[in-house]
Amino acid sequence: MKFTFDVSKCDRIFDELLKHENIHLSHAIPSAEELKRYAYCKWHNSFSHATNDCNIFRRQIQSTVDERRLVLSEMQVDKTPFHVHTLELNNPKVLIRPDQAEGAKGKNIVIGDSRLMNANDKILPEKL
Repeated sequence: MKFTFDVSKCDRIFDELLKHENIHLSHAIPSAEELKRYAYCKWHNSFSHATNDCNIFRRQIQSTVDERRLVLSEMQVDKTPFHVHTLELNNPKVLIRPDQAEGAKGKNIVIGDSRLMNANDKILPEKL
């Protein structure tokens, strides 16, 4: 199934739907302190996976979007969006070290910093 929304925001979508009473639960959601280091699905009341990774919840949201019963752009989910790192796939570039740059002139490259050469610099050259 193709999703037309950002599936990484399922947890926040769930919270918004719960806050506006679009979802009614038969269970209590553990506190943030209780969930600190555990994956937890609010939809299933389960520690087997996270809400963001819940395929059933994703499908349910997509179904309500497709049926026009839910319009995500009206929700508060994106008022403080996550930073997104994007890749330019139409003109990809490769990061190389300066000592490799001579042979790659004219190609789609980005020249990075030289590799540090001693133990005091924390990064040692690769052993071949």
